[in-house]
Amino acid sequence: MSSDSSSSSNNNNDAAAVFAFYRYDPSMAGAVIFTILFAITTIWHIVQLCRTQTWFFIPFVSHAILRKKWLTKVFVTGDVLSFFLQGAGGGIQSSGSLSGMQTGEHIIVAGLFVQIFFFGFFMLTAGAFDRKLKKYPIPRCRDPSIPWRKHLNILYLTSFLIMVRSVFRLIEYLQGNDGYLLHHEVFLYLFDAVLIFSAMAVFNFFHPSEITQLLGGGGDYELQGGGNKYGV
Repeated sequence: MSSDSSSSSNNNNDAAAVFAFYRYDPSMAGAVIFTILFAITTIWHIVQLCRTQTWFFIPFVSHAILRKKWLTKVFVTGDVLSFFLQGAGGGIQSSGSLSGMQTGEHIIVAGLFVQIFFFGFFMLTAGAFDRKLKKYPIPRCRDPSIPWRKHLNILYLTSFLIMVRSVFRLIEYLQGNDGYLLHHEVFLYLFDAVLIFSAMAVFNFFHPSEITQLLGGGGDYELQGGGNKYGV
């Protein structure tokens, strides 16, 4: 009896130790549908990019927590660091060993934490810009020909979608390889594929090229309020 019990326990431990990238039968229909949807929005973005020559999109150029010269450096550094951590974790997992899988998983979790931290800081910076612009408006923000408010709201919406997706992936990894989320494919579509596709589609319909004129003025602007001037 003791031997049978020990054998059963070992079998359970062995089963739990088996690493898998997902623990469900993937839906072919779901994969095909979202492959087509992402292909459509990606091709559309490429056409828009070439047609409008919108090689970059800076959602705000002043009134931010950080000075302009630090905006790109800080956020690109965070993005690259997160990318390399997650890529390194995936590379270690490709070794195929159980220890490699677990180590890679921990590194990916670290990368996701970095991603959420920097992206959260980006959202706070956008919010600070918005609040300061309301308090110390510059003349151009009242120009109806510059739809900056619409695009800032679009930025809020898409940032929220991306943040929800990032938090979902973090929870997925924190639950472990045998976690609840990895056993149910529906969550992958609801909190990953649908959210990212929605963000891409929103930018298709509200493309940042519309505010190219806002970025083309050049120079620094001053915040004016209550008779005082605050240098950007």
